[in-house]
This record gives sequence, C-alpha cells and structure tokens, in this order.
Amino acid sequence: MKLRTKITAITAFAILLAAAVSDGVIWGLCRRALMREAEQTALRQTAVLQADLERQQAQNGRDLNDSELLYFFKHRGDDYAICMRGSKMVYNQTVLTAADLDAANTVMKPAAVSLQSGGRKHPLLITMTQPQSDRTLLTLYQVTDLAPVSRRLRLLTLGMLGVLLGVGIPAVILLYLLLRRTMKPLGILSERAKQIAAGAYDQRAETGSRDEVGLLAEDFNKMADAVQEKIAALTDSEARKTMFMADFSHELKTPLTAISGYAQTLRTVKLSEDDREEALGYIYSESKRLDRLAKKMMRLMQLDRTESLQTEEIDCEKLLNAAAATCNPNAQRQGISLQIESCSGTVHGDFDLLHDALCNLTENAIKASSAGQTVTLRAEHGCITVKDCGCGIPQDEIKNLTEPFYMVDKSRSRSEGGAGLGLSIVKMILQLHGAEMAIESTVGKGTIITLQFSCQTQSNADCSS
Repeated sequence: MKLRTKITAITAFAILLAAAVSDGVIWGLCRRALMREAEQTALRQTAVLQADLERQQAQNGRDLNDSELLYFFKHRGDDYAICMRGSKMVYNQTVLTAADLDAANTVMKPAAVSLQSGGRKHPLLITMTQPQSDRTLLTLYQVTDLAPVSRRLRLLTLGMLGVLLGVGIPAVILLYLLLRRTMKPLGILSERAKQIAAGAYDQRAETGSRDEVGLLAEDFNKMADAVQEKIAALTDSEARKTMFMADFSHELKTPLTAISGYAQTLRTVKLSEDDREEALGYIYSESKRLDRLAKKMMRLMQLDRTESLQTEEIDCEKLLNAAAATCNPNAQRQGISLQIESCSGTVHGDFDLLHDALCNLTENAIKASSAGQTVTLRAEHGCITVKDCGCGIPQDEIKNLTEPFYMVDKSRSRSEGGAGLGLSIVKMILQLHGAEMAIESTVGKGTIITLQFSCQTQSNADCSS
C-alpha cells in the first residue's frame, strides 16, 4: 500500500470517528432536551388536570363519586387521563392496565414506559398525582405519547448521517487528491534514486518547494553530488592505479630485459674477460636499480596505509643539516656546492619522513644541476625551500611531476638510476603533514621548490610571526 493511501485511510478514519463521536454527543444532548420538554409538558398537563378536579370538588362541596368522576373526565374529553380510586379503575380510555401503572408509578415525576402492541413498542411517558383535597385515595395519571419525540430523533439521526456522509466523503476524496499532489515529488525522488542506482549519476531531484519534501530533495541532491564526486574519484583512482601498474610494468621491463639478455649471453657465448666483466657490471647495476625501485614501491605502499603520525616539534636547522649531510657526498662527486642559508623556526611532524622528503628534493636538485653550480636550502617562518640553478622544468610539465613514474627527461633520469617515484613519495609525505608544495621553474635558469607548512604543524611563535 502506498504512503498516500495509508495516510488517507488513517485520516479518513480519524475524521469519521471524530464526526461520529460529535454527532453522538449532539444527538444525546438533543434527546435529553426533547425528553425534558416532553416531561415539562406532561407535568403541566397533570397539574392542570389536578387543578380542574379540585375546582370541581370545591364547587360540589364534597369529594366526587365514581359516576361524577366519569362524567367529569368524559366532559373534559381527555383520552390520555386515567383515574383510579384505590385499586379500582374509574376512568381509562388507554390500553394501559393497572399493572402497567404500578410498574410506572412515580409520584409527581414522569416515568418512561415502552408499551408492546402489535409487535411494535410505543414509548409512553406517565405522570401521576394525588389531589390533596380528596380523602378517598384518588390517583390521577396523565399519559403522554413520545412517538413525536422518537420521530424527531430519527429525523435528527438521518440528518446527521447525511451531513456526515455528504461532508466526509468529499473531504476524504479531496484529502487523497491533495496528498497525491503533495507526495508527487517523493515519487519523482524515488525515480531519480533508481536512475542513479542504475548509473545515471547526473540525475537530480527538483527542489521547488521549501517544505520538508523540498528540503529532502535538497539533501538528496547533496548526497547525489557526494556520490558522483566519490564515483569520479574512485574512477580516477582506478585509472591512476591502472596507469601506475602499466608504468611499473614498463619500468620493470627494461632492467629485467637487460639482466636476462646479459645472463643469456654469459651462458651461451664465450666472452673475453673484459666483456664478461662488462656484462656482470650491467647485471649488477640493473639489479641495484630493481632493488631501488622495489624499495621505493614499498615506501609508497607504506605511506598510502599511514593514517596518522606521531608528531614532534622539529628544529628546522637540525632537519636541514641532516638532509645536507646525507646528500653532500653525492653533490661533491658531481662538483656541486650544497649550501644552507638562513635557517630558523620549527615544524611539527615526523623527523624521518620529512628528512626523506627533503633528501628526495635535494637529490633532484643535484641531478638537475651542472658542475660548479649551487643548491641552496632555506627554512624560515614554516617554509622550507630547495633552490637550484640547473636546467629548469617546462611549465606544461610541472603539473605532472608528482605523478608516479613521470620523468621530464626520461633518458637522463634512467641513466642516473631514477624511476620517477621521488616526488610521488614527497607528495604523500606532505599530505600526511598537511603541508603544500609549490614549484617555480624557468628553463635554463633553475627551479625553486617551497614546502609550506600550515599553522597546525608550525610552532606558535612561527604562526604569530
């Protein structure tokens, strides 16, 4: 059963129940008023009858005998009056018996009696009185037919039932139509949900109204936006992983081919000692390259699984000196000067990870530089800068530098043992620290890489400066 049908049924039941209760209360009040009116009329008639009888007795100067009483009642022409002297019926034109009168005997108060006649009940109202001037136990009864009251109550019942049906049925129909119109956006929302579940992630619900349904549609659209963004991110991530695996396979192919080729040559060809040493040297160098590639891949996987860091306050001077000490032997072998300029402030983070990131950047700067040039390290106000005066990077290549296995000069990078994973590792380390990396480069003039740490990772003094 649909929701609008349930709401209509429940509301219709509540409306009909409330109307029935209200009609019942009104019917009861009306019945009480009609019965009270009939009682008052019966009591007045009884009082008039008693007054007429006492007046007649006063004129005669004595109590009336049975024949005189019979003449008195016939002369009045009252067919609904009953007169009894003791247990003797003096005058009675009704179908009531003495037993009926005894059952309804209530002094000066009306008593309701239902008389069974012809298979139907006739409601009667009987009032009784005893003249005070009479000393012969004379009792007068006045009978009132309540059929008019019953008829008026039946008409009232039929009228209430007609009003209830005449108003209730159109009200229920109108309620159903209003609910159908109100619930229509929910049906559209359900269709949009089915379409999104089927893969149409660009579908959105209409948000015309500002009621709860409209707010629900807005929340649904926000959820759909989040789902679409998540799906796009997952799709992009899947594409990146596919590309990553393709690049990784390609990177493995070159050293494995070289190792396999030289190993096959050593097995099948008789070489001179010099050629044999050269082949073994190639096998060794390519094996070391595979070892470095495997270690960097393990590093990337380790960083990808890292969710939180145990941070500490790190002195920037200590961090830069450690990185310089690690990279300086390689710089000296290539005739490059490694210098540390101004060094102040602290950052919060993992010392080993930041040392690894800074060493990667410094090694890249050394590779990009020529003999006689200088690589400069600087740290101040939460910013760490690595600057070189080397070959530089084209502007359209900068945005791709942090992609795994991406290399600007592939032939030179491979000849120097590179795999294009260094900046990917640096990017992941900085993301774990909430830091950002900015790259500025000019071809032929050099590159400046700036690591900007947020206030959450800097000391309070650095943030306030």
